[in-house]
Amino acid sequence: MRRDPIKEMLVKYPRILVIKAALKILKNGSKIDREKIEKTIVNIMSKKEG
Repeated sequence: MRRDPIKEMLVKYPRILVIKAALKILKNGSKIDREKIEKTIVNIMSKKEG
C-alpha cells in the first residue's frame, strides 16, 4: 500500500501550504509525490521571504 504524500506533508507543514503546493503541481499536469510537494512548498516559502 502506498502512502499518501499529502498526508505525509501535513505533519510537517501547515495545511494551506500543502494544499497550495498540490494545486500548483496538478495545474501543471504532473502527478503528486512527496518530493514535488516539498520542493513546491520550499519555492512558495522562499518567494514570500524574498
